[in-house]
Amino acid sequence: MHPANWARFGLLAALWGCSFAFIKVSLHAFAPLQLAFGRLLVGALVVSAILAVTKGSFPGRKVWGHIVVASVFGNVVPFTLFAVGEQHTTASVAGVIQGATPLVTLGLAAVAIRTEKPTARKVAGLVIGFAGLIVVVGPWHTHGFGSVGGQLACVGAAVSYAISFVYVRRFIAPHKFPALAVTAGQLTSAMVITGLITVFTVGWDLPGDLTAGPLLSLLVLGGASTGIAFALMNRLIADAGPTTASGVNYLVPVFSVIVGAVALGESVTWNVPVGGAVVIAALALAEGRLPLPSRRAAAAPVARTAPSTSDRSPAPAAREAC
Repeated sequence: MHPANWARFGLLAALWGCSFAFIKVSLHAFAPLQLAFGRLLVGALVVSAILAVTKGSFPGRKVWGHIVVASVFGNVVPFTLFAVGEQHTTASVAGVIQGATPLVTLGLAAVAIRTEKPTARKVAGLVIGFAGLIVVVGPWHTHGFGSVGGQLACVGAAVSYAISFVYVRRFIAPHKFPALAVTAGQLTSAMVITGLITVFTVGWDLPGDLTAGPLLSLLVLGGASTGIAFALMNRLIADAGPTTASGVNYLVPVFSVIVGAVALGESVTWNVPVGGAVVIAALALAEGRLPLPSRRAAAAPVARTAPSTSDRSPAPAAREAC
């Protein structure tokens, strides 16, 4: 991969990994739905601006129904659930749980997409990844990582992301619209939906004080971790391919744990990095990035240690006797 793409790869992982800390700080002033709306508003403006500069356009009418569905599962639900979850758990745990999203995607794709056949490798990765997720959540803990309900909200967000990925691949990708155009449409749709839900539920009265910290966190979360991050992912997919670009999910939990510990002072016990490592390894196994012992390689030593010439010499006599 070109050095410039490696730089994009690392920046994207950092932006997504830091997003959980930005969510945590933004919640000091905003309710979860208000935070989701603000994030989507800023992100939609950034992506739409990039689309305008590149002289692109929004997708055609025939896919807008699918884009609305994708925006619900890919933005409205997960953005809200992660915000709700982080009211009751740490940014580190939320980030590691998102690292399991590709594993859930593999399972859903195997069911919903005919070309995604379940293999022994993928099944093994899903099982091991689920075990790692349990280790991350640490149901034996009674304090320090918040409530199980908060962690389950983050799990629900990860599942919602997975549903959206499979939905986009099945119903939107075949139309071959530019990824940036689909992203702009999706963020705009999600912004409108979240805004309407907010108006008729929590309203716009902020539950906390709107100080510089929460406001700046919201702006960075929307502009960088949502808008610019989507643009980086689209460029990576175009330059390096979707398989290579998807590897960014391996680094997101690493950044989330580091930033949560350093910037927010969150406690990190053995189960978070260990469980996160298990999830990452399981994802690598399921996607074929982690090599398995080859049967041929295992059989090769046997072939090389086959009987010597002296051991095989009686064979002709035996055949002659027959």
